[in-house]
Amino acid sequence: MSADIWVPDISKIAGPRYLAVAGAIARAIDSGELPPGAQLPPQRDLAERLGVTVGTVSRAYGLAKKRRLIAGEVGRGTFVQGVASRERSAHVIPKNEERGIDLACFRSPVEGLSDEVLKVLSEVGERATLLPLHKYAPDTGSMSHRLAGTSWIARTGYNVPVENLLIVPGAQQAIAVCLYTLANSGDTVLTEELTYSGVKALAAMQGLRLKAVAMDDEGMIPDALEKAARDSGARVVYMQPTIHNPTTALMSEARRREIAAIAERLDLVVIEDDAAGSAVTERPLPVSALLPERSCYINGLSKSVSPTLRVAYVAASQQLLRALTDTFHTLALSASPICNEVAALLIGNGTAEEIARNYVTAMTRRMETALEVLPADVVKARVGAFYVWLTLPERWNPDDFVTVAKRGGLSVPPLDSFLVERVNMAQGVRLSLNPASQPDVLRRGLGTIKDLLWARPQPRQTVI
Repeated sequence: MSADIWVPDISKIAGPRYLAVAGAIARAIDSGELPPGAQLPPQRDLAERLGVTVGTVSRAYGLAKKRRLIAGEVGRGTFVQGVASRERSAHVIPKNEERGIDLACFRSPVEGLSDEVLKVLSEVGERATLLPLHKYAPDTGSMSHRLAGTSWIARTGYNVPVENLLIVPGAQQAIAVCLYTLANSGDTVLTEELTYSGVKALAAMQGLRLKAVAMDDEGMIPDALEKAARDSGARVVYMQPTIHNPTTALMSEARRREIAAIAERLDLVVIEDDAAGSAVTERPLPVSALLPERSCYINGLSKSVSPTLRVAYVAASQQLLRALTDTFHTLALSASPICNEVAALLIGNGTAEEIARNYVTAMTRRMETALEVLPADVVKARVGAFYVWLTLPERWNPDDFVTVAKRGGLSVPPLDSFLVERVNMAQGVRLSLNPASQPDVLRRGLGTIKDLLWARPQPRQTVI
């Protein structure tokens, strides 16, 4: 038997052994440890290595085949689906050097996440008869699910009355509901000069104009907000005071009070997006807690617990909540009570909090790796963020940097994804710190980024 065959570690995974093996296969494929075309060990060999029966491995392989993750070929073996040319693998895992490294997108780095969620899914199955499966759920969500939402938000120090909460399928839809409710086509919405890319997309769909407000290391600058509001006549502000995406800026408590005072004085409504910072509890009080009558506060589970849990909570005054609920009913009728039940159980039994803590720990390790590999003076990092902001040397145009990085096998989001206006264009890029489960993949990708920082860009062709 070859010493190089793939053998997962299932010793720390609870539950039936066949599910543990099947889950390990799925995670290895998702992370790239088992790339397309890789051959899995013969069932008898893997069973011997894991100390389980052949029937257990057979059942696990069968489940993975049903999900079309793997396929068996008579006389040849079992392979990861996705590549027609499978001759290159025989027990040995093909090397992953030619696979691109994704420094653009989010993926949770928490080990054992699937198993924790699986436990709750089993419990939801038992409780299904208690859910209103024969009709649509209430517009705002059931009382037990909303109570779980208020408990989750309370971790930030913001105590929201349960009657002031709306549950929607994810923070992206929460932002959409807020924008549809508060602004009409052609209206101007104020936001930081670099903002979450999803807001740009939603504004374009709804015909809204985004106006950039200058920012510094704490985020939106109060004086700039006041001037932008007076000059534009805008009445809606979208902001991310905690772990700003993409710069990781964190607004101080004093700055938040200044922003709240301006909103009160100029009759502004604030949409506060706390989705990226939802795992962090050691942080200033949300801006919305300082002006609950004129804010829409968004928090959720996608970043801190699991991106498959499309559950977000919107806190607003009774008057605003009625309007938000009407909009949400028009767009989606209601959120799924099954997803909401999963979220409520995870919150109620403390699992969500434990996963969030593990998430912060894992991301802190990755942040430390980034600070080890990249020059400290060009990196902005924040505990709890899944990304860092990299300031580029003046010789680099951000668009050119992204293009050259792509040629080197790295996926980096273009600056334009976050930039509201191209005036005084920022000189940097966002790097996601969770491209795969193996730390060496991140270190290798960041090493390439470091090399590019010192490289000299090739001159663009002369236009004649």
